[in-house]
Amino acid sequence: MPLNYSENYKDAPYWWDAAPRPCLTQTDLVRSVDVAVIGSGYTGLNAALQTVRAGRTTFVLERDSVGDGCSSRNGGQAGTSIKLPFTKLEKKFGRKTAISIIQEGISALAYIKKLIEEESIDCDWHESGRFVGAHSNRALEHLIKQYKAMPQEIQIEHHVVSRAEQHQEIGSDFYHGGCVIPAHGSLHPGKYHRELLNRVVDSGGLVLDQCAVSKVERMSTGFRLHTDRGTVDARDVVLATNGYTENQFRWHKQRILPIGSFQIATEPLPADIVSGLIPKARVISDTRQIGNYFRLAPDRKRVLFGGRVTFTEANSKSGSEVLYQQMIKVFPQLADTKVSHTWVGYVAYTTDICPHIGVHHNLYYAMGYCGSGITLSSYLGMKIGQKILGTNEGKTAFDDLNFRPWPTIMRSKLVLGSATRFIRAVEDFI
Repeated sequence: MPLNYSENYKDAPYWWDAAPRPCLTQTDLVRSVDVAVIGSGYTGLNAALQTVRAGRTTFVLERDSVGDGCSSRNGGQAGTSIKLPFTKLEKKFGRKTAISIIQEGISALAYIKKLIEEESIDCDWHESGRFVGAHSNRALEHLIKQYKAMPQEIQIEHHVVSRAEQHQEIGSDFYHGGCVIPAHGSLHPGKYHRELLNRVVDSGGLVLDQCAVSKVERMSTGFRLHTDRGTVDARDVVLATNGYTENQFRWHKQRILPIGSFQIATEPLPADIVSGLIPKARVISDTRQIGNYFRLAPDRKRVLFGGRVTFTEANSKSGSEVLYQQMIKVFPQLADTKVSHTWVGYVAYTTDICPHIGVHHNLYYAMGYCGSGITLSSYLGMKIGQKILGTNEGKTAFDDLNFRPWPTIMRSKLVLGSATRFIRAVEDFI
């Protein structure tokens, strides 16, 4: 079934309809500040919120429009975030560190829930729960074993759904059962970003868009940032660019792989169709190597369907046909549905499939969320802010992880463009 675009089709994130990228009134380049933050996504804004509320003059600099990167392009799914199962983490880092890493993921989800509640953030938050669909009987067995292998110190509420029961969770026969994690949820990424931006500005933070940082120069009293509008001196600098890190930050760029995560939005659907697709409005992901993630829009009138379908092209239309075919494999009842939006955002993968946070040559950074950026970037952005302030709250289980660069051959595999071959190579490497 060929993909058809709706009459009002947009090559832009669905989220931008309700939360357009803001036009900032702050146009002057501030020449000297306590803290400069490079990047205006969730990481940068959560870091800035900590420092500005502690009385530090804070300046957020953005190359493009504020929040134009993956912070307004993601799928709006919030979970406990850590990609690797406990057994692999234990083998790689040892039992104690593995437990701490899993607990950090739990803390990240708790942090964003608390932030939304305490700040009264209007972002369509819904504690929907997640259904993880197993793509085969063997995958379901493996999924169950992963949860059974969790140590007693870690409590993640979940329950198994058999294939016979899965229509309670999803109107599809594509999966072979799965697991439900009730604590996971969904939000509107564009609204969440806009609200974070407002909190930073209302707290006295300065934000400037369309201002690329070309160089960060180490000075005796801190740093000098060279931009296309002039220079900014700062005592502390945060690099918060994740999948959009450029060559001037070579050390960091070598340690992440930016991978395109593509999404499509359907046109509005009849209510009886929508109610049968995802009856409990959960967020959905699956167990395949090149898996999909999808959900209903906040108004429950559309399906938003995503995945990592190609690594070689940045045009969102390049992945939309593949995503559409994947969507109708899961939901054959959508075969005649038109697509209203297509878009892509870049996530950042690390060699150990874990996020990294720390200081390199006195430059603070947090990055490498491996596709779980809503909770991890918010949480680790907050942690970076606390590290700058010198509080104990800034400590994390990720502080001492070895942040290895990607070998050149891995980048070559990425360029060659075989998604399955690349993922297998990553798994062999890690």
